[in-house]
Formats: sequence, C-alpha cells, structure tokens
Amino acid sequence: AAIYSGIRIKYAVKDGVESENQMETATLKQYFGNGAFALDGIYGAGPSKPNTRSAFLVYLDDNYNGPFRRKNPAQITAAQENADWTQDVELTLQSERAIMKTAASEAGVPTVDVGPTIDSADRIFSLGVYYHNPFSLVGWSKEVARSGGSHVVLVGDAAHALPPFLGQGSNQAIQDAYCLACKLYEYNMCLGSESLVEEESPKGLEEYLKKYQDLRWRVTFDIFLKSLLLGYLETGGRDGIYAKFRDAFFKTMGLVGVAERVLFSAATPKV
Repeated sequence: AAIYSGIRIKYAVKDGVESENQMETATLKQYFGNGAFALDGIYGAGPSKPNTRSAFLVYLDDNYNGPFRRKNPAQITAAQENADWTQDVELTLQSERAIMKTAASEAGVPTVDVGPTIDSADRIFSLGVYYHNPFSLVGWSKEVARSGGSHVVLVGDAAHALPPFLGQGSNQAIQDAYCLACKLYEYNMCLGSESLVEEESPKGLEEYLKKYQDLRWRVTFDIFLKSLLLGYLETGGRDGIYAKFRDAFFKTMGLVGVAERVLFSAATPKV
C-alpha cells in the first residue's frame, strides 16, 4: 500500500495564451525556506499549445512527523486529496492564492518569482506525496490461479511509487518495461532453443520474472531512499530546524560535484 510521507505540494498553474508572447521553458528556479521550499518555472503543455507557467510550494503537513501521525496534531482540518483539482470558482481561487502566498511567506520562502505566478494562476490545488517501497517479500509477479500459466507483473508505480524529488517516476517505469521485455524475450528464445539436451527442461517463466525483479528493485530502492531523504532535507525540517545545515550541505555538495552525480546516476538507465 502507498505510504503518506507527511509532505504536501501546492500547485499554482497559469495556462499560456496563444495571443501572448510564448514564454521560454529554459529556466527552473528553486527557493528555500524554513519548513518549505518552492519551485517556479515554465513547462511545455503539449504539441501546438502555449507553454504553462507553474509554481510549486512543498511543505510539511502539520499533522505528521515524516510518515508518522503526531500524537497531538495541530487543530486543523485534514487535507482532502484532489479536492481542488478541477476547482474553477473564482472566490475559492482567490482564497487559495492568499493561503499559498501566506504559507510561503511564513516559511521565509522568497516570492519574487513564485508570487506573481500564484497571483495570476488559473487553478491551485494541493496533493500529498505518497510512496511505495520497492522491496517486497511477496515479489513483483504472481501466477493467476486457474489461468493456465498466466502471470501478473508489476512495473512502474505499481511496484515502486517514488517521491518526486529526483524526477524519476516515469524514467524508472520505462526502464522497468524495457527490462521486463528483455527477460520475456530471453524466455521465449530459451523455449525455442535447439541447444537444449533431451533431458534438460527450459527455465520456467517465474525464474525470468524473478531476474527482472532482482535487477530492478535494487536500483529503484536506491533512488527511492535518496529521493525521500532529499524531500525531507529540502524542506529544512519543521520550523526550519535543520535549514542552515541544508543550505550548507547543498552548497558543499554542489561545489564538489556530488549533487550532479546523484542526479545523473539516478537518470542513467540500469537495465
């Protein structure tokens, strides 16, 4: 089952307009605060569509310490997932703008770029960050009962829903699919091989599916841990308890090249 991380993200989205000058997508800016951080950038919206400007505020849920619910949670209403996903009521939008800007300001997040994006946003919504541990005692595949040998196999988020802080969800899902296809190809080639002696039987499908899992769960587990740690570290802790450490850590890791290696290592295919 998916586990709630205790981290939430508010999204402010400003749709592009064809009659306006096209916004460039080259820059993504990040701002740190105490207990939160923000991102502001311009993203492609699809073929022949004007680019979209978005601001993201990543912050800690007051009712949780990490994935654990606090014994004496704050007296606030629990967030409802997707509650504002399709909201289009202007009064609600104005209220959400004010809430998002206040949260950023109280956390000490600079709003020089984030603020204008929030003010002009066409929609604002909030989602919790959930994850699914890639390690599983029951495995990523199972034979379907009374199916004549058919199997169900997990790939992507079904096997390892990753926190978004390294941007590796889709990348790892594609690598899963490629790796699984390779193992199925090997299995089919083994079935049709003429090199098998009469007494030898081909390896079962389960063995190839196990090879797929063994290869992929170690890789995704490593990314899962780094991404989860990065999310907690970037917020700076509740009330910014380790914000100064975070700032010094990121500056040092950037100077010595560790941050770049972590990002490129996660993105490098391992299939």
